[in-house]
Amino acid sequence: AARGTTMATQSSEEYNATDAAVEGLAQQLTEDVGDVVELEAAEEPSGLQEKETDEVIDKTAADDPLHSKTCQSFDDPDLELPPLLLQGLREMNFVRPSKIQAFSLPKIWSKRDLLAQSHNGTGKTACFVLGMLKAVTPAAIGQKAEQGPQALCLCPTRELAKQISEEVFKMGKYLLDSAAIVVKTILREERYERGAVMQEQIIVGTPGKVWTLINMRVMDTSKLKIFVLDEADEMLLLGGLGDMTKRIRQRLPKNVQTLFFSATWTDSIKKFAKQMSAVSNRDWSQIEVKRNYIFNDQVRQVYYQSNGIKEKEDFLTDILNVVTVGQCIIFANTRDAVEKVGKRLLDGGHSVSQLHGRMEESARDKVLNDFRAGLSRFLITTNVLARGVDVPAVTLVIQYDMPVKKGGQCDPETYLHRVGRTGRFGRPGCALNMIASKAELNVMKQIEVYFSREGLIKEVAQGTDPEEFEKLLKA
Repeated sequence: AARGTTMATQSSEEYNATDAAVEGLAQQLTEDVGDVVELEAAEEPSGLQEKETDEVIDKTAADDPLHSKTCQSFDDPDLELPPLLLQGLREMNFVRPSKIQAFSLPKIWSKRDLLAQSHNGTGKTACFVLGMLKAVTPAAIGQKAEQGPQALCLCPTRELAKQISEEVFKMGKYLLDSAAIVVKTILREERYERGAVMQEQIIVGTPGKVWTLINMRVMDTSKLKIFVLDEADEMLLLGGLGDMTKRIRQRLPKNVQTLFFSATWTDSIKKFAKQMSAVSNRDWSQIEVKRNYIFNDQVRQVYYQSNGIKEKEDFLTDILNVVTVGQCIIFANTRDAVEKVGKRLLDGGHSVSQLHGRMEESARDKVLNDFRAGLSRFLITTNVLARGVDVPAVTLVIQYDMPVKKGGQCDPETYLHRVGRTGRFGRPGCALNMIASKAELNVMKQIEVYFSREGLIKEVAQGTDPEEFEKLLKA
C-alpha cells in the first residue's frame, strides 16, 4: 500500500529513480512463476522501412565518450567486422547502417548495456544479431569458437524466434561454418534428456522453454557474454513471460551485456528497465527513434457499425465478395472465433486460410508460406499474426474483433501492429474495424485517445453498399 501511495504522488520518472523501485526487483525475482501462456504474436517483419523523418535521440549522458557517436558504414574500422561477416551483409544488400544501427553498433561494440526504443522496420534486428555474432566470433581469423551458449536472445513467440534465427543464418552465412559457430532455435515442442548439454553458441527462444532448459541444466549460462530481449514491450508486460524473463536474468552472469529492444515505450517498460539495470549495477546507454507515423497515419482507417454479430458476419461476407484489391488479413481475438468465422466464409464459397496457436507447426508454416506466395488471398488469424508478417500485397486489414487485453481493456499496441500489416513499403492500405457493440466502439475510441488521434478513424455509414466500400479502398 505504501508503494502505491508513492506512485500516486510522484511522476513515473521520479518513482523509477527511487530505491523502492529498484529494490522491487528482488521481490519480483522470488515470486512464483505459475503457468505461462505463449503470446500468439508473429515474427519480426523483414525489410528496412526507415523513414527520412525518423529522428534518433541519444539519451546517453552528454559527457559520455559514446554520446552521438555513429558509424557510417559496416566496414568502419572501429567496428572491425570480420571479412566473412561483411560478405554476408553485402549479399543481403546492406549498403549503409540504418539510423538505429549507426547509433547502436558503436555502443554494442563497446559492450555497453543498450536500451533502444524503435519501431518495426528500422533495422533493429540487425543491431542485436550483429552483436551476438560479434560476441561469439573468435578474436583471430581461422580460430574455432568455444563451445557452449555465449549469446542468448529471448522473444515472445516461436515465430519471431525462428525469424531471428533466419537472420543470424543470413548474416553469418560465410562466418558460421568457418568459425564453427552453431545457432539453436529453442522451440517449445523440443525435448531433451537429462544429462544432455547444449554445445551451440547462439541460442534464440521463448522464455518458458529456455527457463526449463536452464533448470534441467541442459543450458549452461556461465559463459554467456550477451543477453538480448526483443519485443520487450510484449514479453515483459505479459504476466508469465515477464516473470520468467526476470528469473532467467537472475541466473545469468552479473556482468553479461544486455540489449533491450522495445517498439513502444510506456511507463511500465521504463520502470522494468530501471529494475533490470539494478541487477548488473550498470546504467543503460539509451537510444530512441522517434517516428511521426507511430499510428500508421499513412493507412486509411475506418469503422463500420453493425447491429449485432450476425449483421457483422453478413457485412464481412459481402465485403469479401467484392474486394478485388491485393490480399486481406482478418483478425479475431480467439482461436474459436477464427474457426467459426472461417467456417462461415468457407461455407460461403470463399478461399480462406486460417491460422491460430492450436495448429501444428508444419500446418502453420504452410499457411504462412502459401499466403506470402499469394496462393491464398484471405487469411483469418489470431494475434499470432499481429506482428511481423511482411506481405507487400496486403492492402486491407479487417479487425473482426477489436483488440483487448484480459479483462476487456483496450490493447493499443496490438491495434498498432495489426494495422501495420498493410500500407507497407509506401504502398496504399486500408484498415476496417468492425463494430458490433457499444463496448467495441468504446475500445476503438480509447485507442484513438491513447495515440492522440481522436477522430482519425472515420465511420463508414451504415447501409453502405459493399461495392461502394471497395471504391473507398481504392480512393
